[in-house]
Amino acid sequence: MQYLRREMKRTIAYIDGYNLYYGLLRKNPQYKWLDPFALVKALLRDDHEIIRIKFFTARVRPYPADEAAVARQNAFLQAVSADSRVQVVEGYYNRNKIWLPHVFARCRDCENSRDGMARVMKLEEKRSDVNLTSALLSDAFRGEADSFVLVSGDSDYIAPVDIVRFELKKSVLVFNPRVDRPSNLMYHATYYKNIPRDLPGKCQLPETVTLANGRTIHRPPTWK
Repeated sequence: MQYLRREMKRTIAYIDGYNLYYGLLRKNPQYKWLDPFALVKALLRDDHEIIRIKFFTARVRPYPADEAAVARQNAFLQAVSADSRVQVVEGYYNRNKIWLPHVFARCRDCENSRDGMARVMKLEEKRSDVNLTSALLSDAFRGEADSFVLVSGDSDYIAPVDIVRFELKKSVLVFNPRVDRPSNLMYHATYYKNIPRDLPGKCQLPETVTLANGRTIHRPPTWK
């Protein structure tokens, strides 16, 4: 019997780092030393030639509850960028003090509480979703690939997915990190799947990553 060889599809993947973190990594620190290329490769069939992966994230801001968070993220982004096939695209975080309803009774002696409200620090990631949408549409319109992969469950991406799939007639595969939260993207993608919970654990960077300048980056101890 003669088997036909599948035609290779040139593929670019776009990873929503924020969505991935809160969907699969936040409660599993042992998964945080993630290899984005290995993850995407594990999600796809072998007829996809991954030519580029774009990882969209924002630098965390220093805060008293976890002073080492900045250093850990910096190590991770340097390690990820050591792979020339992976491009890190950065947005930014806004940090604002706002008043929100307090779950407990009002503390009369606390200046940060009033009328059942508490003053809290709110962090909001900015620009990453715009950066991802812009990159996806730009690459698709220029014909940079045959197939496009979106790692996110955010329904805000429905419009660009529709444009790439129905107007440009390109394949869009969506992998949702939020396994406990279905996404309307399933009705718009060429293919849709929730990422298995244990897959990031099988797609880790080496314990030590050597950069182009010869310097080495090590997995943070709290991520082991």
